[in-house]
Amino acid sequence: MTTKKTAAPVLAHRNGQNNELSQKLKSILPLLRAAVKTAAVTLGIYILAAVAAFNVPGLIGGVLGLNALLGAWFALDEEVAT
Repeated sequence: MTTKKTAAPVLAHRNGQNNELSQKLKSILPLLRAAVKTAAVTLGIYILAAVAAFNVPGLIGGVLGLNALLGAWFALDEEVAT
């Protein structure tokens, strides 16, 4: 007996069924990108201050935070490319 398989509701965006949510996200993305970019630049300045003060724990925490912010930044840029 064969059954007809249907796509999961999570995959509805592939068929264009979730267009309203897509439009809302497109208006928010530039603001999110700007906020993440500002935070990354601020954290870069913090890292420079930590290096100047020989603050090793601050430097390690800053680098880990910058890694997370850059991951978010590139994830948001990937949304634009697709």
